Amino acid sequence: STLEILDELKPKTVVLHDVFDGYSISHHTINDPFKQYGLEVNGKNNLEDEVEYMLNKLWEFNMFENVIIVRSNHDCHLDKFLLNDWRKLPTSKNSVTYMKYSQLLLEQYASNNVVGVIPHLINEQYPKFKCLGYADSYKIKDIELSQHGDVGTNGSRGSINQFRKLNTKIITAHTHSPARVDNAICVGTSTKLRLSYNKGASSWLNSHAIIHKDGKVQQIHFIGSNKNY
Repeated sequence: STLEILDELKPKTVVLHDVFDGYSISHHTINDPFKQYGLEVNGKNNLEDEVEYMLNKLWEFNMFENVIIVRSNHDCHLDKFLLNDWRKLPTSKNSVTYMKYSQLLLEQYASNNVVGVIPHLINEQYPKFKCLGYADSYKIKDIELSQHGDVGTNGSRGSINQFRKLNTKIITAHTHSPARVDNAICVGTSTKLRLSYNKGASSWLNSHAIIHKDGKVQQIHFIGSNKNY
């Protein structure tokens, strides 16, 4: 449904968050033997496969004039994974990939140009995509679009109540729950509404935001769009 809307509206710029999930190597499950067994049995613990899947899916956005990839906490899961001792990983299938990405990150630190593994891999395949860092700014009209929302001011934990106090309009995405408070807006998610880590009552919703030519922001909610959700 999202792609159908994009095909109809043909926006000049598309802004994407959390393009990489990191479920294959997540720090939330790497020390859980039961979840690791489930990943192994279902073939979901291959890092290279997950990266390849992400890169293939991004091709669907290659037609747009401007594609902006916001630095997000799930993208950083891969960089955090590389802090582990590769000899103690739950599976050896990621060992070679671990070495390859570790060398990539070492080269970034040596050149004082640390962008992260995921942005590097995306720009290798899609050089016209603009991958942002946490300190970057990207505005359409007068609306700040560069922040995922996981990090707030001065490195604190982000929240819409904090962002509403900024001296600029802003759209974030971290909570997966659409919201609008004063000049702060949060979009929802494009995932299924039930994943392994959101338990209990949930405010998640499939929802996007459109910035029109007059600078007005419209939120688009998908209600009951898929029975499997």
